[in-house]
Amino acid sequence: MRTTVAITSVLAALMLAMHARAQDDPREPSANQEESASAASGACRCGQTMEWVQLAPQGAKFELADSGRRFVPWGFNYDHEGDGRLLEDYWVDQWDRVDSAFREMKQLGANTVRIHLQFGKFMVSEDVPNATSLHQLRRLVQLAEEVGIYLDITGLGCYHKADVPAWYDQLDEPARWAAQAAFWRSVAATCADSPAVFCYDLMNEPVVPGGDGQRSDWLGPAFAGKHFVQFIALDRQGRERSAIARQWISTLVEAIRQHDSKHLITVGLVPWSLDRPGLTSGFSPPAIADLLDFLAVHVYPEAGKVDDAIDIVRAFAATGKPVVVEETFTLKCGANDLETFIDGTRNLATGWIGFYWGQTPEEIRPAQSIPASLTLSWLELFQRKTDTILGHVRAVRCEGRYPGHLQGICATPEHIFWSFTTDLVKTDLAGRIVARIEVPTHHGDLCCRGDRLYVAVNLGQFNHPQGHADSWVYVYDQSDLELVSKHPVPEVRFGAGGIGYREGRFFVVGGLPPGIAVNYVYEYNADFEFARQHTIASGSTLMGIQTAAYWRGCWFFGCYGTPRVLLVTDSSFRLLGRYAFDCAYGVDGTATDRLLVAEGACENGQCWGGIFSAIPDPAAGLRRAEP
Repeated sequence: MRTTVAITSVLAALMLAMHARAQDDPREPSANQEESASAASGACRCGQTMEWVQLAPQGAKFELADSGRRFVPWGFNYDHEGDGRLLEDYWVDQWDRVDSAFREMKQLGANTVRIHLQFGKFMVSEDVPNATSLHQLRRLVQLAEEVGIYLDITGLGCYHKADVPAWYDQLDEPARWAAQAAFWRSVAATCADSPAVFCYDLMNEPVVPGGDGQRSDWLGPAFAGKHFVQFIALDRQGRERSAIARQWISTLVEAIRQHDSKHLITVGLVPWSLDRPGLTSGFSPPAIADLLDFLAVHVYPEAGKVDDAIDIVRAFAATGKPVVVEETFTLKCGANDLETFIDGTRNLATGWIGFYWGQTPEEIRPAQSIPASLTLSWLELFQRKTDTILGHVRAVRCEGRYPGHLQGICATPEHIFWSFTTDLVKTDLAGRIVARIEVPTHHGDLCCRGDRLYVAVNLGQFNHPQGHADSWVYVYDQSDLELVSKHPVPEVRFGAGGIGYREGRFFVVGGLPPGIAVNYVYEYNADFEFARQHTIASGSTLMGIQTAAYWRGCWFFGCYGTPRVLLVTDSSFRLLGRYAFDCAYGVDGTATDRLLVAEGACENGQCWGGIFSAIPDPAAGLRRAEP
């Protein structure tokens, strides 16, 4: 039986409450300000902390757990390099090849890499794992954390039949499943504490026998010396195929959950898993979707039949689960058709993973063979699509001019949202207006969360020593900017101006009268019930804090002043640095290694706004990134 993975592997082989704590005077620096800043100085390397990936509460999507930002898996299968050897064949003696490959994939734009672990390399006996392999897996996870790559860990591979232990093939069905559960328990125990693991894929393209007879071999026929299909039973014994699939999935999920309750779980399915005429795998998506966190499907569009490939993804998405196209490639079509497929599944899938076999486009050019040409066309397409898929914004101006100046920005992989004091604007990633509404003054900073837009609003005075603010958070629907709800936040008594999100809670910042040498952050739960007030030992800033964003372990706060001030704190609001960097018009983290910073100006009562990308800098806090 031939599978999509096998075909691409052959190609590779070919080329291969008040505003100060009760004990503190709010008009003076905290007594332990210097001590806190010193203690925090090395506590956080901004941008180096990976966030956990989880299911988004709304819609069939993924999000980063701390910031709530959308996560779109985009990357490569890295099952072997060009010489055809599997990962475990060289990851001990030639670790530098693995290290280089991960850094190259990251440089190409990948945020996700799928690895394929072989059962025979990980299990010494039915219930005893191979300590060396587990050590190398842990080393690989640590490399992923260092590089900033999320792992799709696919297990139970038997790709090289010579590496499959004889004792494993001799096990009956219950014993084989038990050995597979032992494999996953050991892998889960090794990886449970790492945010770099995106998911566990139980097996590559499993199949339940369709006939009534008994098979003699757990593996499908060899293709180019490799076995990419496994049967999870040899004899149905009168059972429904979907019942066998469900029992097998439940057994392995339970094994993983004994050690790991957080990471997502899926199984890599062939497109003919759908209940349609012809060959089927027994893993019908509607029958198994409830047991998995998301569905993974392998689709290779054919020239002239791209709509058929899109229809396959649509059928998987009909289950309501997130769908990741876990394998795709320019195998049966050209790059233009594959791009059409990816674009045509943007509203159906939430991730796409192709292949990388150890050569960058620069190393392949000029392509000397048909396989090399196919690989090069895929890698060039991957690079070309990365900004679009991941929502990268390098530098963009918002279309139009506005009576009020820019107050804040936030972005999703598809759109940018801009707050211009009395106008709320939605644009595409090129800055072209999609929607615009007039809003009450003063709409300030904003943040994106799920399908909602949260804006810090003050309808009263700013920075008055007696308060006199009228602070709110307005919530809008991202799709049409319709006002959904309004929430009073009276604790922000000097005027709500900025807002950020972290771990299910919202944090509002705002104005401040002159002479107060700290800043305040007001924490609310998801229903905007006040939780607590935090104090930042920041020193005085002009009119408090204007903008806020949480990104990879750090808070970034933009303040007015001459020069403008950037405050950076750790997750507990301990000051890490105060810098002369301007992000007072807006700052937003992304799911990548960059932040977005707003800029703008007003002339003759007409104001413009723009965005550029920035990266952390130990000396300047942030610095403008190269395009």
